[in-house]
Amino acid sequence: MMKPLCLDILLQVTEVDQLKLQKSRHNDYLKHFLYDTLPPNLRFKFNNRKRTLTTLEEADDREWEALKPKLKISKKQHKPVCPLPPPDLPPKFKQHILEEMGGTGLVLVIQKTIFYSDVNPTANRFSIPFSQVKTHDFLNEVEAKELAHKTPMQMCLLDPSLKQTSITFNKWVMGNTSLYVLTNTWKSVVKNNQLEKGDMVQLWSFQVNSLLCFALFKL
Repeated sequence: MMKPLCLDILLQVTEVDQLKLQKSRHNDYLKHFLYDTLPPNLRFKFNNRKRTLTTLEEADDREWEALKPKLKISKKQHKPVCPLPPPDLPPKFKQHILEEMGGTGLVLVIQKTIFYSDVNPTANRFSIPFSQVKTHDFLNEVEAKELAHKTPMQMCLLDPSLKQTSITFNKWVMGNTSLYVLTNTWKSVVKNNQLEKGDMVQLWSFQVNSLLCFALFKL
């Protein structure tokens, strides 16, 4: 005689409930053993859902991390920092130009870091890129036209040791780049003043009897 269908379903539900009860009792036993039986530093936490064991210290750390407020990184727009004005010539240097040489109209042409190409004796030139020139107003109209026609100019250079020397001043155009250069006796200036790669220098212009001159100062 076949069992009624409803009785068969009832028996299956009862078996499932018994399995759940056994599982619950087993878990309760594990919890009791893991929490109360073991020493505090070896106690574990039983995760019913993931069926994993973790030490209480690890569980506390994870819970604390979850509770900690997440810091939001604010994207503040930083205001551009105004560059500091370049330092002026020292009084001794300026006094030599204005009083002993009778110079006038001091103008800062460029402040730059010396590169290897500036102290390479084979190249024998000091570059003054247009992109770094403070102002081109140190040249008058006649001088600007001469340089535009690639006519070199012989000038007086006052080097960092306050020694005067004759030097060639010219304008080079290389592709889309233009620059002024000091050539001819430049390698002697490098050697006599022990200029090295990485040195910071300033090149100033001034006039003596309406003639353009330069002063090179090492910061």
